[in-house]
Amino acid sequence: MRTLFCLSVIFTLFLASCASDDQRAIEEVMSIRAKAFETKDAALYMTLIAPDYKQEKKGKPIGPGDVKKNFEVNVKLFDTIRLTSTDRTVYTEGDKAEVFQKTIIDATDDRGKSRYRIKERLSLAKENGKWLIVRESDEDFFYGYVFGGGKD
Repeated sequence: MRTLFCLSVIFTLFLASCASDDQRAIEEVMSIRAKAFETKDAALYMTLIAPDYKQEKKGKPIGPGDVKKNFEVNVKLFDTIRLTSTDRTVYTEGDKAEVFQKTIIDATDDRGKSRYRIKERLSLAKENGKWLIVRESDEDFFYGYVFGGGKD
């Protein structure tokens, strides 16, 4: 009986450590994502995107090439970009994860400073032991900037 109890405790601790390892790895993905935006580094950003990334926006299929193009076009709008994420919640189930967070985007350009607040939901999957983004946020960081909405 004691052996069974010890084994169940060890198994529970193992599961908890795996979950915390996944949590740390997902937090690292989100940190690298912010760094990619702030440094305008498309190559770094694309290391986080799953090779088989597929999403539909406004009836149009979006793949990895479109993700890279959109990233490059959008970050070029600004001289500087700073992302701050708050209220992040990560839900994992096996090799799938959902990240919910509030993101504040501080951006500057030749017209001055702007601040935007958005709510994001991203989907990640663990592929070959690495967490990757399989669905980016439906929120467009730069929609408010380009079209005049969402500014503080």
